[in-house]
Formats: sequence, structure tokens, C-alpha cells
Amino acid sequence: MAKKVGKSQRIQTVTLVDLTGGMNVAKSPEFLKQNECVNLENFEFDIEGDKLRTRRGLGSPLHTFESPITYIYNDYEMNDFFIFLENKKIYRYEFGTTPQFIGTLNGDAKRPTCTKFGGNLLIASGGKLQKYNYQTVSEIAESPNADIVFTRSGRVVVSKSGQDLLIYSAVGDEEDWHENSNDDSARKDVNVGYKDGGDIIGVAELATDLLVFKNNGLIYTVQNEPSDWNIMQLGSKSDFISRHACTNLGKDVVFMSTTGLKSYATSLTYSNFEPKDIGEKCNPLIKRRVDNPFIFDLRRTKQLAISGDSGNTVYVYHYGLKAFSKWVFPHKITSICENRYHVLVSMNDNDTSGSLYELRWDNHDDNKTTIHQEIKSGEIRDTHQMNVYRTYIDVMSDTAGSGDISINETVIHHTWTTEEQQKEFKSQIRSPKLQFKFETDSNIVFKFVSFDIVKENEALVSQGSSGGGRRNSGFGAKKRSSKHDDFLKGTGSSNRNPYG
Repeated sequence: MAKKVGKSQRIQTVTLVDLTGGMNVAKSPEFLKQNECVNLENFEFDIEGDKLRTRRGLGSPLHTFESPITYIYNDYEMNDFFIFLENKKIYRYEFGTTPQFIGTLNGDAKRPTCTKFGGNLLIASGGKLQKYNYQTVSEIAESPNADIVFTRSGRVVVSKSGQDLLIYSAVGDEEDWHENSNDDSARKDVNVGYKDGGDIIGVAELATDLLVFKNNGLIYTVQNEPSDWNIMQLGSKSDFISRHACTNLGKDVVFMSTTGLKSYATSLTYSNFEPKDIGEKCNPLIKRRVDNPFIFDLRRTKQLAISGDSGNTVYVYHYGLKAFSKWVFPHKITSICENRYHVLVSMNDNDTSGSLYELRWDNHDDNKTTIHQEIKSGEIRDTHQMNVYRTYIDVMSDTAGSGDISINETVIHHTWTTEEQQKEFKSQIRSPKLQFKFETDSNIVFKFVSFDIVKENEALVSQGSSGGGRRNSGFGAKKRSSKHDDFLKGTGSSNRNPYG
């Protein structure tokens, strides 16, 4: 029979340094991996070297409009942006100049969809297709009503929420929508999921296939081109929400569902596609509100910007690392769009106006609002009291700044200069449960924070053991551990700080 003969101590060092696992709120805090955390707010991973640093700021508005912004589209060919407002006005914006009013949407959709074809911009907002030829915005009178538009094999393809049809224009002509069964180059229609009880609400494009999402949860693949279509049901119960929360990511399709962020990945199984829950770590937060979602792909930094409600919080999936962080802004974010050189963000301060901003490293605030950053670790639990006696922090910053390190409810304030940005703190913080947090409003590159913890272990021996055995199991272990740091001598159980 075993009995307790004493306690031994050992030192554990907890280091917040490699956080490339990102946020994980799907697991209990005590079960997180070493490279994961509970909260990673207003940080992003630098694409070069995976440095964790303060996210890019918005700075001052580039332009403020008379109505909230609903959508930003980039014309890659001309390197122009198109700004769509809630009052249905359309502006063309060349970076660094004053936006030019070019026309008004004719449909009832708040967010249109756009595509380029033959040098013209085509816009679908629920009514007839509109065309901007870089002089005027006109309506294509013969076109079907549409709120989805894209191009495929030399044709314009449209669809309208509430229908089953994908409608292909005549080859090479966005204004020719006349049907002719004897002419292979004329308009062609295809019914996706005939009489399945659902309507098309989103289409995702891949190199060889189209993924068609319906409001009854069914997903179809449309392979090949007119009139050699091959349509197969890919899946069901997708819980797909909106055409504005769907994008292709290489060979995968990523979309928002009522249960969070999902994807269909190219595979040799499951009809060539395999469903995945890529947002598993953050879905408990993402799915809380999904009434006005968006997904935008920032390819140059390998980030997906995700929002379920177009509010002030954006979840960022760093798909190079498969890690999440969270960006919090002062006001509602409704659209994010990048071109080759700039990332534009629409932030609506109120219900009567909207402003256009550039997200960039040189901006260290959001329209004069500081960018508050927070790293919150998982939890460490033990059956005995643990003692945090040393904390070491190292950050990198171009300017003097400050931040707070929290160990449970105890806060240690750290200030740094441009020359000295590392510091060691001593303490006697005892608890059977520990959680660490670092907060700052300063612009930094986060290097690491480490915590040295003394843990106590009970030593057990057989009841038949000799006294010498007890000394080896108990006092011997305690004697060895007492050498780990001189400043612990004499502290006992009084919680006395030897540096106080």
C-alpha cells in the first residue's frame, strides 16, 4: 500500500511564442495545443516569415460617400475599383483620385455581382443586366433578370435567385439572348436539379466545374459546356447562406453555412469532391450571426476575411497556416477588396454615410481609434498550487510603447523604449489554475512571453519501504529541486514575494 511521504517541485516554462495554430474556441481552454490560443485579436501573420504583428490599420478615410457602401469590386484589367452604395449609386474609383459617379443600379439587390466580358463591366443586381463600357452605364434590354453573373467559355452566364436555370448567352455577345435550337452558338439554358423543390442561391466557379448551391441544401456540379452538360448531385444539407459568402480557393470552394465556414475540396472520392469543416476552430463564434455574411479572398497575404453579419468583427483565416485571428474595427465592415497594390475596406460609421479606407502597414490606427491587441492563452490546471515566479517578455517596435501582461487577475505593466524592449519580472502568483494574457495598443511585432512555473508533486512510497527509501523519494527530490533558483528560498507557503 502506498502512502504520501512529501512533495517534490519541478519547474515548467510556458512560452507564448509559436502561435501559428491561431485561435481555437472549439475546445476547452485546458486542451489547446501549445501553438493555439483562446483569443488572437487584431494581430495577423506576416506572409514573409510568419511573424505575428499588429494588423494593418485603416488610417483616415480616402473618401466619404452620401450613403453606406455595400460592395467594392476590382476591375483587374483596368486596375479600377467600383463602389456600390446602399442608395444604388455606382462610383468608379481610380486610386488616389476623386470617385466618379457613373450610374445607378436597376435591381433590388443590396450587393450586386460583377464580371468583365469583352472589355465591359457587367453588373447583375436583380433586374436586367447592366453594362459599363467605360463611358456610360446602359441596360441590356434582351437579357434575363439576374443577380448572379459570370463568364464561361466565351459566354456570359446568369441566374436569378428563385429560379432553377443557368442561362448562357450567345457565344461572344453579352447582348444576344435569343434562343435557337439549330444554332449551337446561340443562347442555351440548363435546369439544375429539375423539380427538386429548391432554387439556385449561389454558384462557385472552378476550372472545369461549376458548383451550384440551392436553398434546399442540395449541391450540384455542372460539368462541361453547352450542350454537353453533365449534372450530378454532389451533396445535401449544405446550409448554404448567400452568394456573397462563397469563393474558390485554388481547387477548393469555401462557403458560409448556418453552422460556420465549410469547403468542398477536390478529391478522388465523393464524386470528385470532399466536404470539410475548415472553420472548425472558430465556427462557434462565426455562426452566432449569419444574417448578412461575406467572404473576401486577400490572395497576396493568403487570408480569407469572413463575417457572418457585416458587423465590426472580421474573422481572418490565414490559409497558408490554417490558422484564425480576429480583427475588431470601430464600425461595421461591409466589403474588403484588393487589387495588385492596394486593399480597400468599406467602413460605415452610421446608417446615412459610408467611408472608403486603405488597409496598410503604415496606418497605425483606424480613423484615430487605437488598435487594441490581445493574446489570451489556454489554461493550465493542476491539483496543487502552482507558483508563477518569473515572466519574461520580448517585443519589437519602432516606437516606445507599453502593454499589460495578465496572470489570472494579476496585471504586470510593461513599458519599452526603442532601445530596450525586453524585460524580466519576478512575482509569487499562486493558483491551481493559470491563464495568461498580453494586451497592448502599441504597434509591435510580437516575439514571445514566457512564464516560469513551479509545480508541486506528491511523492508516494510503499508502506513497507524503509526510511531511506522515503528520503530518496521525498526529501531527495525536494533537495534537488531547491537548486533551481535562489530567490525561492524561504518563501514557503506564505506567498511572500522575495523581491518585494
